[in-house]
Amino acid sequence: MNAKNTFFYSSLALGVAIAINSTVAVASAPVTPIQHVIVVVGENVTFDTLFGAYKPAKGQTIKNLLSRGIINADGTPGPNFAKAQQVQGVNPASQYTARPARGAPYATLPQPYQTGILDPGTLQNVAPIADARFPADLPNGPFQISKYVPYGSANSATGDPAHRFFQMWQQTGGNNRDHSLFTWVATTVGTGGDNGAGGPTASDTQQGGELMGFFNMSQGDAPIFKQLAQTYALSDNYHQAIMGGTGANFFSIATADVAVYNNAGALATPPANQIENPNPQAGTDNFYTQDGYAGGSYVNCSDAKQPGVKSILHILKANNRTSNCAPGAFYLVNNYDTPYNVDGTAKALGANKYVYPPQTVPTIGEALSANNVSWGWYTAGRDANDILNDELYPLVYAYVNSQVPTTIPEPQRTQIVLAQTYSTMQTVVYNSIGDPHNASANVVNTPALRAHLKGMESFMADISNETLPAVSFVVPKNLISGHPGYSAPVRYELFINDLVAAVQAKPALWANTAIIVTTDEGGGYFDSGVIQNLDFFGDGPRIPLLVVSPYAKKGYVDHVYHDHASILKFIEHNWGLSPLSARSRDNLPNPVAGSNPYLPANQPAIGDLTSLFDFSGK
Repeated sequence: MNAKNTFFYSSLALGVAIAINSTVAVASAPVTPIQHVIVVVGENVTFDTLFGAYKPAKGQTIKNLLSRGIINADGTPGPNFAKAQQVQGVNPASQYTARPARGAPYATLPQPYQTGILDPGTLQNVAPIADARFPADLPNGPFQISKYVPYGSANSATGDPAHRFFQMWQQTGGNNRDHSLFTWVATTVGTGGDNGAGGPTASDTQQGGELMGFFNMSQGDAPIFKQLAQTYALSDNYHQAIMGGTGANFFSIATADVAVYNNAGALATPPANQIENPNPQAGTDNFYTQDGYAGGSYVNCSDAKQPGVKSILHILKANNRTSNCAPGAFYLVNNYDTPYNVDGTAKALGANKYVYPPQTVPTIGEALSANNVSWGWYTAGRDANDILNDELYPLVYAYVNSQVPTTIPEPQRTQIVLAQTYSTMQTVVYNSIGDPHNASANVVNTPALRAHLKGMESFMADISNETLPAVSFVVPKNLISGHPGYSAPVRYELFINDLVAAVQAKPALWANTAIIVTTDEGGGYFDSGVIQNLDFFGDGPRIPLLVVSPYAKKGYVDHVYHDHASILKFIEHNWGLSPLSARSRDNLPNPVAGSNPYLPANQPAIGDLTSLFDFSGK
């Protein structure tokens, strides 16, 4: 599987003992007609990657590759193609800078790489080499992926761009006003040099121009997402909350905050090998000293002397932003695994375990339970049938069966085969770092709260039986998440299509439901949208967000600035809840419109998604 899957706050006394006292708690009533919110989170695509060629309905405007003239409707370079031109960086210093100097443009894009691609027949990663399906002389700018790898084909997975914290700061400079360094940063850093034999090196970072690819809705790509955008509401200004990858962004969806290194709840210093050091190695352009899935992931951003920190703090100071970094706290900005197993047992911690400690950061689940609002976090792979009914189960069973010695007597041998098959399949199916409540000591160690963590079979049964809770978070199987390398957007698209159809098949449920469709983060792909500096951690690039609901504005493109905390703000607004903590981003005000519709006049500010709805009763 992808490397990402190998992986103090006081708790604010959220009243976890709901309805245990002598009086029964009264549930908060929604203030809008929405009685059910379903948040579906796929993976790793930016707004321009998926909606870069989308044409909105008459009367609507949009900011994407097509509207800016960067591309033509047929996917060829447009009259303003140079606006997305990629250039070489210049980084003569020995210290990290979030805004490297610009040098000469690339003559052509580096040939895309096939990093992270999973062979569907063997479930093994193919060699990380240049992807021969793409030419080696692509024009220097965005290119249409489906001209070379047909959208929806049986083998439509493409290479996995680098998408890590310090890289994204360099690619965007924090505000993405100049987005010409996406390619240079990816190809000089990759995913870091701490991944052992076969991993990226300074001379071969295993990255090419794959991050500049886009799908073309004007040429038939992503027809389901296109139809949903035409029928319901689309945001072209929704952002991943944290620079970097999956783990930090899923955690932010559940907390509007970031995880922190601690020892039994007290702030502590991580093992030295787990602390980020993005200063370039001697003799390299930009290959970080310590950064990789088996290396650095924590940063003490309150200390300007820590590697990589000073440059970002300087940008924040220039923009009158606070860092939101507590003194002495080491925050998790890249992917490590959650601290508990599915059954609630604790995973081992240590310098070589790449597992972050149990957290007491307040979660949306605790807040909902404290207010007697029903909820569920449904992650595929938590239910046995998610695994036993998966199409890959026979393949994995056959392989495991061939490896277990036949000399083992029955029934022990069959029991071993079944147990190993199940364990292997759970790794394939279950997105561990996409299950952030499984990082909360409060949730996992409170049976009444842990019961809200379920699988996909439970979710579909709750729809069928019309027993869906008020708030549902849904995380699909890894291989249908849309993640480049081992999945593709078409698989996530089909999953969304089936989910929406299942809800619409229950008219009483559909009548008061909002399905919010997004991704965890942009996967390192190029995006041209401007970014608002909120704090040290982000925001990051734009990602897709659709609201599918009878109350969604029809065919509408919303420009209000949003990020992952906006989902929590909508839930809190709808059920009258308070922000999760004193430091969580759901405290930020709603945007006030200014001269630029994409940037609030009252920065920092993020919306609560209500601008995508029409509750007027028309």
